[in-house]
Amino acid sequence: MKDEGCAFCGAGSGELVFDFGDWSLWLHPDSAVAGHAMLAIKRHVENFADLTDSEATQFVRVQKVVERALLDVTKTDRAILLKLGIQTPHLHVHIYPVRSAATREDVMRILDGTVSENRPAGFVKSLRDRIFHLT
Repeated sequence: MKDEGCAFCGAGSGELVFDFGDWSLWLHPDSAVAGHAMLAIKRHVENFADLTDSEATQFVRVQKVVERALLDVTKTDRAILLKLGIQTPHLHVHIYPVRSAATREDVMRILDGTVSENRPAGFVKSLRDRIFHLT
């Protein structure tokens, strides 16, 4: 079921990177870190608990591939995952690739969107190529 007023039920939010069938990967427009991405289910649900068993299993597989690709392309060591759904009540998980040296304060600034990194030229292509290689 789609919610016509929902960003993820419509055209999405940010730049579409990869379509995984039931799931899609988007780069977040704020680029708090160069690889700030969102993994969203296409069907309108708000919570992980609302997924079918098949959708939940697929999420784990897709999230693993996406996280690995983001870490590889951004040359970072750790991924911060965040599910809020406050502004857009549609199940999507934010993925923030960060360096292992990032402090709690660094991560809070990233989550608050008070910092921004430029995405290098060719970032989306590199990310798509890496995901394709991993799938």
